[in-house]
Amino acid sequence: MKIVVVAPRFPYPLEKGDKLRLYHQLKVLSKHFEVVLISLSDIAVKQNDIKHLETFLSKVFVFRLSKFWIYIRLLFGVFSHKPFQVLYFTDNSLKKKIQEIIKKENPEFVFNQLIRTAEYTKDLDYTKVLDYMDSFSQGMKKRLGNSSFPFSFIYNLEYKRLLDYETDIFKYFNRHMIISEQDKKAFDSSINDRIEVVPNGVDMSFFKPGEYTKKYTISFVGNMGYRPNIIASEYLVKEVYPTLRKYNKDLSILLAGARPHSRVKALKNSNIFISGWMEDIRNAYGESQIFVAPLFTGIGQQNKILEAMSMQIPVITTSSVNNAIGAKKGEEILIADSALEFASQIKYLLENPSTAVKLGIKARDFILNNYSWDFQGKKVLSLF
Repeated sequence: MKIVVVAPRFPYPLEKGDKLRLYHQLKVLSKHFEVVLISLSDIAVKQNDIKHLETFLSKVFVFRLSKFWIYIRLLFGVFSHKPFQVLYFTDNSLKKKIQEIIKKENPEFVFNQLIRTAEYTKDLDYTKVLDYMDSFSQGMKKRLGNSSFPFSFIYNLEYKRLLDYETDIFKYFNRHMIISEQDKKAFDSSINDRIEVVPNGVDMSFFKPGEYTKKYTISFVGNMGYRPNIIASEYLVKEVYPTLRKYNKDLSILLAGARPHSRVKALKNSNIFISGWMEDIRNAYGESQIFVAPLFTGIGQQNKILEAMSMQIPVITTSSVNNAIGAKKGEEILIADSALEFASQIKYLLENPSTAVKLGIKARDFILNNYSWDFQGKKVLSLF
């Protein structure tokens, strides 16, 4: 049986959540089916990265998106009803080429990752599976609370377009999946009961406890060019850290991840470390005592939380993040929803190291029983 997968980004290397999700889905599917990947990309893709995917995929096609035409589509997108992020990835000059490949491959299934690729395949007569991953409309709605004009106007417009598009595109696909119950509930009641929840998994043989020298008190990991992670980094350093400094002036924070924004770089000082891209992100988790994720504006499921928990690192995050994960508060994860609460929870773990160790052990057990890729892979396969 053959599956053609259409993706908005090349899913390797694994520096973004959507890439990580698709990469592991491709791994799972390729063990049972012949899988052909058609990937868009707005940046150059390295030949070695293509060769890596070719070790387990049948064929790999990559189509480069022109930045010039992206800007033109976004400019004229003011007069469209489609979301800007759909317009960003929808190049009509590539649409015919992609459809020709799909028809030539003649697969049993076409699998679209994200609504961003839906325009390429929605009219094709195949059994089609759509991975919404997140409710993008709700993510845009959360941004409104932290924005001022003119961004508030743009975000509100995009929110309304996404809300309509997420519902409208549903009918063009036969099967649908999403990352969490929280995101599923954000959809219209007329369709949300037909969307399957397929969370992300964790490679627990990779993200596992090890012998690490603790260099940092706190770490936070993510794509540091992504707005919610930028905001979280600033919140951690500017809102939480000053309170902690009164408790211990030697506390240190590691902000780790690819493409750090200038706002993140500006946070650097003798106690705040900005790593940029790390070849092995496990070091960012393992070399810190506590993983802290003050995320209030993100959506979906946070892979960074699952990975840290899998490595037996005690985690402190917000209620909204844990709503998508479902760990037991106070037993498998600690929750904070204000700067004072974050500082208090961090101080509590530092003063009670045996409690921190127990929290980490229970965290890994929770991931093993709920989020291993062996467990989640079965849900992915069930849709095919």
